[in-house]
Amino acid sequence: MLDILDPTIATARDPIAYVPRPQSLMGLRIGVVENTKKNAAAVLLKLAEKLASVHGMKMEVLVHKPQRAPLKDSQVAELKGRTDFAITGVGD
Repeated sequence: MLDILDPTIATARDPIAYVPRPQSLMGLRIGVVENTKKNAAAVLLKLAEKLASVHGMKMEVLVHKPQRAPLKDSQVAELKGRTDFAITGVGD
């Protein structure tokens, strides 16, 4: 069964413990998850390239996943510990 969230009412869910924001973007490691749609890899790689040139980041991992499919555990494992954040997107 799907949960339907109504933004107009309070919920009893536990608060989300967000990861603290980094003090600097310098040197952060980028993970890229592309969904194999046309132009997705090109757009995401260009974005990673721009982040690298402006903020000294490094693209560390590129994961290809089928359209409309969740990441496999092995793909998540590729990102864990090797990246500080991941960018995902679509093409077309």
